Formats: sequence, structure tokens, C-alpha cells
Amino acid sequence: MTVRFTSPVPGEMTEGQLAIYKLFATGRRAQPGNPFSLVDASGRLQGPPAAWVLAPPLGRALEQLGGAVRYELSLPARASEIAILLVAHHHASPFELYAHTRAGAAAGLSPEDLRALAAGQPPALSTDAERITYAVTRAILAAGTLDDEEYAAAVSVLGAAGLFELATLIGWYSMVAVQLAVFGLRPPGEPG
Repeated sequence: MTVRFTSPVPGEMTEGQLAIYKLFATGRRAQPGNPFSLVDASGRLQGPPAAWVLAPPLGRALEQLGGAVRYELSLPARASEIAILLVAHHHASPFELYAHTRAGAAAGLSPEDLRALAAGQPPALSTDAERITYAVTRAILAAGTLDDEEYAAAVSVLGAAGLFELATLIGWYSMVAVQLAVFGLRPPGEPG
């Protein structure tokens, strides 16, 4: 794939684009110890926000929703990363795999867990939340929904609110995978 789009450097950005840039160059996503950065060594945005600067009103809204999905869910971090990695593998999304392999490791997924997910196998699932997250994510990615039995099992473990969070997480990272693919946004150091 050829390089399709590269985010402008801050000096080339409009005021609206620069406001979005600052959301990713500072704040919780730029804190030391974050498993991946959304600003590359040249100062350009990478990953999803690289394209979000194309439409600043949408970029601002996506940043807010993305922040909520990434940082404010009640799902345990390890369970969330299992779901995100399942989505990333399902869509063969290189940037999502790059970022969330690192985030998954930071959340407690072992190298063996990460290899299992890459091979289409379950990782070590040590809690009911992890087991149901894995099952629900696989079902939604395969069928686009849950049957009545799957829904009842998910609600019995996660509650309706937790299932809503998980369904939103799956939908969010599926949307992001499509955006990354369309604009050819790859991990750092990987050719377009």
C-alpha cells in the first residue's frame, strides 16, 4: 500500500487542527509510561488522530468519545485490551495491533496471551469478566449481535451497563480500524 495521508506538522496546521493536536501531544495520552504515543518523533500525529485533523469538529468529538472509551469504562483494563485486540486482529489493523499489543502488555497480558490472541485462540482468561468479554467480542465480530442466550450470559456477568460499554468499545475500535485502513495509517517505522 502506498502512503495515502500524513498528518501535517504543527506549523502547517490550522487553528482548529492545532487544537486537536494539542489534545494528543499533552494530557493523559502523552503522560510518561503510556504504552504508545500518538505523536511521532517528527512531531506529527500518528494513528487515528492523524486523520481526525482533516475535520476538526469531528476530530474534537472523536477525541472526547475515544477518551471515554479508553479511560472511563468500568470494564477491567485487561478485559478491555482482550476485546480491543480481538477487534484489531479481526480487522487486521496494523496500528491498532501495534498500540494495543503494548497497552495489553501494560494491562497484564503475557507474551503467551498476546500470541494466543494473534493465533485466534483464547488467552488465559482468569476472571468471569474476561471470559464473557472474550465470548461476547467473538460473537459480535462474527454475527454483529448476540443471541438471547449470549445476551443473558453477558448481562449476568457485566450487567446491562457493562455490556453496553463492551458493545461500544467493539464498535469504536471497529470504526477506528476502518479509518486507519482507508487513510493508510501505519505503525511507526512501517512503510505505508
